[in-house]
Amino acid sequence: MSDSLQSDAKKTVQRKNDIRPDFQKDLICQEVLDQLGVVNDFHQITAKNVFDDKWRINIWTTYWPEFMCAPSYKIKHSYFCTIRENCLSGCVPEILPLYK
Repeated sequence: MSDSLQSDAKKTVQRKNDIRPDFQKDLICQEVLDQLGVVNDFHQITAKNVFDDKWRINIWTTYWPEFMCAPSYKIKHSYFCTIRENCLSGCVPEILPLYK
């Protein structure tokens, strides 16, 4: 490969430090939802970088308490995940396809 092609190829490859944190968070959330499936009463998913490559991912759902006129929200699924090269490499507990 010529030097100019090689340098162009290196420029187009994204490295972990080149990805915006909000984009990385979106990628992680989408990967979790893809593995889990469509969650009933889904409200939102939150992901927070706890330290280094460790993330806490919470999936929030909506529920209606008895005699209430407004919905409440609760965490239905919570995962502590390790991220390698912007992909999930391991989660505790393991993400199982619970929904279709």
